[in-house]
Amino acid sequence: MGDIKGIDLGVLTIDDLDLKLVKIKLYKIRRLQSMHVFRIETNSRKGYYGRLISDSVAGKVVIISADERESVWLTDINELIPLDRSVLGRLDGNLTVGFSYSKSSGIGQVNLSSSVLYLSRRFEHQLTATGLYSIDSAGLSRDREDVALFSTYSFTPTWFAAGAVNYQRNLELSIARRFQEMIGGGNKIILKKELQLLLITGLTFTQETSTEGVSRGLLLEWPVMFRFNFFRFRNPNIQVSTSQTFYTGITEAGRFRFDGSTGFSWELVTNFSLSLNFYNNYDSRPPGNTKSNADFGTVVGITYKF
Repeated sequence: MGDIKGIDLGVLTIDDLDLKLVKIKLYKIRRLQSMHVFRIETNSRKGYYGRLISDSVAGKVVIISADERESVWLTDINELIPLDRSVLGRLDGNLTVGFSYSKSSGIGQVNLSSSVLYLSRRFEHQLTATGLYSIDSAGLSRDREDVALFSTYSFTPTWFAAGAVNYQRNLELSIARRFQEMIGGGNKIILKKELQLLLITGLTFTQETSTEGVSRGLLLEWPVMFRFNFFRFRNPNIQVSTSQTFYTGITEAGRFRFDGSTGFSWELVTNFSLSLNFYNNYDSRPPGNTKSNADFGTVVGITYKF
C-alpha cells in the first residue's frame, strides 16, 4: 500500500506507507490499482490519460480514461507518470562515485557522475553531469567535465520535440569550455519490453574556447543523436544505456564531431549497483594546437539510485 511515483524502464516505484521508497520489477506484480490520474504510454505506441484498476488476469491492469477501457499487461507499460504529484515527488535519479590512485605515478583520479529525471504531463527533463579530476603534487586538475539538460515535449507516444543545453570541458582536446544549445525533434523508433531506441535530430548552436583562449564564435552544426536503453531484471539484474551524437559542421564545412557515453550497471543490493562507464569523443578539427583529435576512457564506480 502506498503512493505510486511512476513506471520507467520496467520498474514501478512506490512510496510505501511503512517502507518508504520501494522499486518493484513489473513482471513480479500480480495486481495494481490506483485512483490517481496518470499519463500512460505502452510498448504498442498508444497513449492514455487515466486511472488504473485490477484486471481479473494476474499481471494485467485495466486503464480507465475518459472514453475507453483498455486491458494491458503491466510489462507492456513503457512509461507511467503521475499527474497530481508535487515537483519533488516526480524526481528520480542516481549518483556514481569512483576513485583510483597509483603510488608509482603519485596521481589520484576522482570520477563523479549523476543523473536526475523529472516527468510531467507532456514534458520530460533529464539533467546529467560527469566529471574526471586528477590529483597530484601540483593540485587538482579538471580534466573533463560534461553537464547537460535534455528536455522533450511529447506530441504522441512516439513523436516529440527536443531541446538541450550542454557545457563541456576536455583538456585532451584543448577545450577550456564549450557551450551548446540544440533544438529539434525525434521519434521512439523501437519500443520493446526490455529495450528502447530514440532518434533525435535538429540544429545545434555552439560556442567554444580553446585552452589557449582562442574563440571561434558562433558555430552551427547538424546533430544526429541515438539514445538506447536495455534492461533485464532476471539472472542477472543489469541495465545498459548509451547516448551517441554525430555532429556535421555547417558554418565550418568539413568538420565532424562525435560525442558518446555508454553505461553498464549490475545491481549488487537494493539501490546500489556496480557501474562501468565508457566515454568517447572525436573532433576532426579540435580547437587550439593539440595534436590529439580523440579522447576516450573507462570509469568504474558504485552507483546509488534515489
